[in-house]
Amino acid sequence: MQGYDILIDKHVGEIAFVVGAGTSLHDLDLGPIHDHVVVSVNSSFILMPWQNGDTDKRYWISNDSAVRGWSYWSNVKNSHATKIVRDSWEKYYDEIPDFLIFSPRTTGNGIIMPYEKALAYSSSVPSAIDLSIQMGCKKIFLLGVDHYFSGKRSHFWQYYPPQFQPLPIRTIVPPFFMQQHIFDENKKSYDALKRFADSKGAEVYNCNPLSKVRPFKKIEYKEAINMIEYLV
Repeated sequence: MQGYDILIDKHVGEIAFVVGAGTSLHDLDLGPIHDHVVVSVNSSFILMPWQNGDTDKRYWISNDSAVRGWSYWSNVKNSHATKIVRDSWEKYYDEIPDFLIFSPRTTGNGIIMPYEKALAYSSSVPSAIDLSIQMGCKKIFLLGVDHYFSGKRSHFWQYYPPQFQPLPIRTIVPPFFMQQHIFDENKKSYDALKRFADSKGAEVYNCNPLSKVRPFKKIEYKEAINMIEYLV
């Protein structure tokens, strides 16, 4: 198993999209993002057209080995993307020989050591942001990083008709209180990641003005698309 650090500085100066799984994703046209680096997190994979083609700018990352119990898991394994998981997956390494591995680093004190070969931990979105910064991306746009509930929904796919929703085959859906706890823990990581991004000259934009994630500048998704067209 190789470490994720082979990706460090792979995309210097490029644009990246980190795609979470919040409800704000459910009505976005993601077509324009796929000319750039895309880091998909957990169930946002089902939005990715990665059944074939070049893997160069496609990444899927997870801290949570429970995703193995979801109906989309086999598609993740077979996708044309670089897959990265936390070292807590060790007992499943035989299943995923081509995946890359990362170790977590603590961000609760608000400090990230710039040359530490590890990724921010509390959940997969902070890991994805950290990865994007370390890969050298200079404009990083967050999609579906909401950290709130829309009624009783917390994930974009809960807007789909039941027959199109991913199914928990060998796992359970975390209860709301557990998801809220993860949101709260992530806030500590975001403060540290904002400082880390600043130190690397990277700009991180949250493309949901209603998001509860506060350290990063908030813009509309349309503004992000207009920005990348100008930059390219």
